[in-house]
Amino acid sequence: MTTSTDESSPLMESIAALPLEPTRQLNHLPADAGLPLIGRTYDFINHPEIWVEQQKKALGSVFQTSMFFRKVVSMCDADAADLILMDKEQNFSSRLGWARVGFLFSGGILLRDFHSHRIHRRPLQAAFKSATMNAYGEQLNALIKNDIAQWPLDRTFKFQPAVKSLLLDNAASLFLGAELGEESRQLNKAFVDLLDGVLSIVRKQIPGLAFHRSIKGRETIAAWLDERFEERLKSDKTDFFTSLCHASQDPEHAMSKKEVIEHTLLLLFAAHDTTTSSLSNIMSILCQYPEWQDKLREECLALDGEALSFSDIGKLEQCDRVFKETLRLVPPVFSIPRRSIRDFEYKGHRIPANTAIMLQVYSIHHDERYWSDPYKFDPERWSPERKEFKNHPYQYVPFGAGAHKCIGFRFAEMQTKIFLYNFLRHYKISTKPGRNTAVKQVPIPLPKDKLPARISKL
Repeated sequence: MTTSTDESSPLMESIAALPLEPTRQLNHLPADAGLPLIGRTYDFINHPEIWVEQQKKALGSVFQTSMFFRKVVSMCDADAADLILMDKEQNFSSRLGWARVGFLFSGGILLRDFHSHRIHRRPLQAAFKSATMNAYGEQLNALIKNDIAQWPLDRTFKFQPAVKSLLLDNAASLFLGAELGEESRQLNKAFVDLLDGVLSIVRKQIPGLAFHRSIKGRETIAAWLDERFEERLKSDKTDFFTSLCHASQDPEHAMSKKEVIEHTLLLLFAAHDTTTSSLSNIMSILCQYPEWQDKLREECLALDGEALSFSDIGKLEQCDRVFKETLRLVPPVFSIPRRSIRDFEYKGHRIPANTAIMLQVYSIHHDERYWSDPYKFDPERWSPERKEFKNHPYQYVPFGAGAHKCIGFRFAEMQTKIFLYNFLRHYKISTKPGRNTAVKQVPIPLPKDKLPARISKL
């Protein structure tokens, strides 16, 4: 039987030998100390895009700071993305990097390294093969079209909560094999509570605190999955959760019920909240640039059929450029955390073992060395004529790269384009002139005002 862990390997022994807390021996690096004790915690929570660019300009692309009561090294260029994400020397732990949110997804694919990660990733990849994606696409067209038809017309409503609810229904159907109905409200609240605890400064289970609500939200979702595990072992459903339940019985994978629940919970979270972010920001931008809304509508109307098939996704070239440009401007994850396993050198800096590292994706996506006028919305930079995305292999990493690249990135792209296809062929969206378009970047980038919008039928 192939085991799912490799706790006896030298790499895992090296990780296990590291102290629980990351090192603070970083005084030899350029420093951005911030306030006593809390450092730059509030700057990172409230205005990380301003903070990281100010420090990069003042200190360079590698600097140390303090946040959440620990020292962290920020790395802010595409070469660092190559080093950390491709990890050719196996020197960076994702599990320890994400340890601060480990209580949410302990045992999930995000919290695994090296051999253990590879073993657990294999059965999860089956959920995103072409045949399965084609089936998902057929379901998504019907689900999205039906949900949009329930939205109010010709009056202002909050787009972000509406699309969040829509995507929860989608994820529940495709990944859980469930039509949630009234349960969606309870699970939606559980997701909101879960996410609110990610950046909790006070990590105590005291009723009323965000951390306590986060734990309770996680327990609600995990309990829902646990209650249905045994029945899914006997089911012939084709959703992700049921497929993973069956895969857990295969000696090659040897996953426990707890591991199945952790993987499903993480995937449901990723499919739900990251796509909520992408779609909310795309629609916000299309309201700011109505000429691009018209271009995408024209492209969608040029295709035959009321539904967008998986095979036609690649034909939406303008939609693809807007999708990529939005994720460049507003990446789904502001920064990617890792922990170094051994000492390493980077551009003249010695960085010790057990260093908490943040790869600053936002900064890379707005770096003038790779992008012209980087704060401008310019989808044509993705055109075959300009090929601005070719300046560095790792200048664009919204889904990460290497072994830990987001397993559902193709699904996120497909779901976004199916939404745009079904929406733009029948509706237009607008917002109040002069609206504040600010984005709250962390933990998940979303419009600060939840995108009050008005939709009208064509």
